[in-house]
Amino acid sequence: RVKRWIALIIAGVLLFGAGFTFIIGKNIPLDVYNVVKATLKKPGAFGITLAFFGIVFMFYGIRRLTIRFIKLFLPDGDKHVVDMLYEEMYLRRGIRIVVIGGGTGLHTLLRGLKQHTSNITAIVTVSDDGGSSGRLRDELNILPPGDIRQCIAALARSETSVAELFSTRFRCEGPLNGHSVGNLLLAAMTELKGDFYQAVKELSKVLDIQGQVIPSTLSNVTLCAELEDGIIVRGETNITNSTGRVRRVFLSPPNCQALPEALRAIQEADIVVIGPGSLFTSIMPNLVVKDLAAALRNTKAVRVYVCNIMSQPGETDDFSASDHAEKIIGLLGKKTLDYVVVNKRFPVKQLERYRKKDQFPVRYNVEELKKLGVRQVMVEDLIMEDELVRHDPEKLGAVIMNIARQAVPMANLRRWPAELEKLRENIMGAK
Repeated sequence: RVKRWIALIIAGVLLFGAGFTFIIGKNIPLDVYNVVKATLKKPGAFGITLAFFGIVFMFYGIRRLTIRFIKLFLPDGDKHVVDMLYEEMYLRRGIRIVVIGGGTGLHTLLRGLKQHTSNITAIVTVSDDGGSSGRLRDELNILPPGDIRQCIAALARSETSVAELFSTRFRCEGPLNGHSVGNLLLAAMTELKGDFYQAVKELSKVLDIQGQVIPSTLSNVTLCAELEDGIIVRGETNITNSTGRVRRVFLSPPNCQALPEALRAIQEADIVVIGPGSLFTSIMPNLVVKDLAAALRNTKAVRVYVCNIMSQPGETDDFSASDHAEKIIGLLGKKTLDYVVVNKRFPVKQLERYRKKDQFPVRYNVEELKKLGVRQVMVEDLIMEDELVRHDPEKLGAVIMNIARQAVPMANLRRWPAELEKLRENIMGAK
């Protein structure tokens, strides 16, 4: 049946050629021209009609022929290629999401969101000074790669051996101990390209990620905290290990700038998600970048804060969800959080283990959050069923998409899945 579609395309080409000839009025056999003129009076209009039907025939023939070739190269009963095409088209039509944070929380959220859209921008803190990242930062004078590496791995299109290799950590005697392969690759690519952000983009291509990962700044900054007693603590690791309550955090030097790509992504986003992650060491280091904070204040996107499930010793002891949100609003200004997402279920068995480490569930009060100007509080079961009390990527991704369906103009997004499904059925049903 391929022949019929080839014949239809050829017929379309001939009709279009004949129509074009009548439109320009040249190279037409005189007898044919006289017959058309005597019958229809307007040879030009006749030419336009022929050309129109020629285009229709060509378009339909090419479309059906393409479907037949896709069907031809599929193994019997195997829908994998069609599913891939369908998924790719669906994800490209997804909403534009910007996520801001760092650490494991951001990695978890990205894994959940990539199932719904490929229009994801992760803006990631670069103030880490511990572990492998801290060592590479000190020895090679590069930005800490750890949080960036986790985000690239999380957004990898498929969690293949390459993605697993990217996160593999050396356990050995000697200088490689504790380093992850991804951190070393980012360091090597930075040396090769001479620019950390270019290295991030190159390795993002290698893993074929769904979206983009952008450092919050390219300045070599140190995270600092002022405690309630006035003491200044320098360095993310020292802040985490300090026993005093944090009053505020700031960066040194303070005049660092965000990348234009990050500011543009926030401006064009449908929804911006802040967190989850360590309040003072993963989230707020991004928000004290002044032009990044200004972009968040001025964006028309829906702004969502995902609150942590458990408190963090030395950082958020006795903090409620309102305390978390208040710190963020203190930096961004009033009415800058439209939604706050909190967890409502806690596994009793695992909580006992956390209590021994002085970690407790983050309590919430919906009315207190609304007094801060939060438009809506989403109280959800976000727990992953395993030994740790942490967010489930799929549950969290579903909640964010539910917020998007409520708050973002979604006419195009609602229509396209049905259209894509119809196209998919046509491909699979082609004879």
